Amino acid sequence: MRLVVTGASGFIGHNVLLRAPREWEIVAVAHRTPGLEAFVAAHQLANVRVVRCDLTDEAAVRSMSTATGRADAVLYLAANGDPAISSERPRWDLESNTLALVTVLEQCEADHFVYLSSGAVYDGIIGPVSPETPVSPRLPYAISKLASEHYVRFFSERRRRPGSYINVRFFGAYGPYEPARKITTKWLDAMAAGQREFTLRGNGENLIDFMYVDDAVDGMLRLVRAAGTSATVDFASGAPVSVNAVVEAMARTIGARVTIRHQGTTEEYIQFRSVDSAMRDRFGVVPSISFDDGLQRLMQFLERERHAAGRQA
Repeated sequence: MRLVVTGASGFIGHNVLLRAPREWEIVAVAHRTPGLEAFVAAHQLANVRVVRCDLTDEAAVRSMSTATGRADAVLYLAANGDPAISSERPRWDLESNTLALVTVLEQCEADHFVYLSSGAVYDGIIGPVSPETPVSPRLPYAISKLASEHYVRFFSERRRRPGSYINVRFFGAYGPYEPARKITTKWLDAMAAGQREFTLRGNGENLIDFMYVDDAVDGMLRLVRAAGTSATVDFASGAPVSVNAVVEAMARTIGARVTIRHQGTTEEYIQFRSVDSAMRDRFGVVPSISFDDGLQRLMQFLERERHAAGRQA
């Protein structure tokens, strides 16, 4: 298997490189984010080749494609990683999420294409959702993700390249190597440092439906192997919880009592939940790591990272 992974320097990308079979030949594409080469070397990932490329630059992508050759599959993870900022920078979000994707679709040869879309396309809907649900998002991030799905389908169905595709409406993950701004890492670190009072944007009743990153990556790798299948699917844990409940669970994990205060509003106020069963029924993917277990694993990882940083200081 020759696999191209775009956005390889991100949270999901790091974990894909760690969990992908070592016999696969992986081209890990990143742009400016530093440290990917060092990460690959530190984990002795001899099957991974790091390529630096601006995916919005047509000439650069063409050159990369010529150098790497045809891929059995592309796992497309590159994106604006902060949905909230899309309201402030909609043009940049569109370029990061959609223009870059179209450039890759135009210039790269691949038999199968797995595009990591987002559950955010259901923005504004309350209640159960699935890929059959009519959508009309208002958040720029969600708009660009939905447009990208349509481009993937267009290139596969009208231009026959890639030969097959899967648009994955991913609801999110947490775990090692996630951005420090993510609520799980940000607040576990703060609680470990002794902080006991926290402020949430909004009322805290917006829903999060995320899974531990090992479950998420294993599911994505299963889709990478599904060449010849074209579909749009939801990928969610199936057990959404409120942001307030997430904070309370983190406090239990640390063994602390915390005070939660609320202020303002949040750009992403999620009140929908997926009822799509395609990941389970068609691809045999069922997340198995409970939220409490996942938090324990993340906490242990963060403790190891702090100890390692202390030894280097």
